[in-house]
Amino acid sequence: IMGLGFEGLSLGNAETVFKNAMDQGMVKEGKFAFALGDNKEGELTFGGVDKSKFKGEITWVKLEKPTYWQISLDDVTAGSYSSGKTNGIVDSGTSLITGPSAEIKKIAGAVGAQANLLGQYTIDCSLVPSLPNLDFTINGKAWTVPGKDLVIQSGGTCLFAMMGMDIPTGPKWILGDVFMRKFYTVFDYENEQVGFAEPTY
Repeated sequence: IMGLGFEGLSLGNAETVFKNAMDQGMVKEGKFAFALGDNKEGELTFGGVDKSKFKGEITWVKLEKPTYWQISLDDVTAGSYSSGKTNGIVDSGTSLITGPSAEIKKIAGAVGAQANLLGQYTIDCSLVPSLPNLDFTINGKAWTVPGKDLVIQSGGTCLFAMMGMDIPTGPKWILGDVFMRKFYTVFDYENEQVGFAEPTY
């Protein structure tokens, strides 16, 4: 595990690996970017972006604070569910999308997902085509995860790719790999912002 957050999360405010690389001039720019493959190879670029991996412009979002990669969310919606204004972090180290347990329970109930003993949800695979999209509205723009991509199918079981997680003093939502697979995602350490773009892969 190599943490790619800011010094505020480091034990004793120790300098992070990426900040150290920046200070030594080992990277061209203070950015790193993910092109997460969906059942194919992905790519992590240090020191800039890979322009072959996205098209159009990168939409930049300023961080709420430079600890986690935490941003303001105007809304999180799925079908009739709406969170209202909240916040979340973009995190490649989290496989699923997580949110407050009570909110995930509402979404799961609305789509017919059932909780298991591990705190995860499963759903009847026949319901997958009818799942609503999940929209994260950020700075007035909706970033959509299609309903069919909110399910991980394995061995005849359909796992709902959202899980409840309550962080008392931390972010409310975690936009993990399920979200990041849909967008080319850039972390700009120098300017304390995160960017999203339409992928070409």
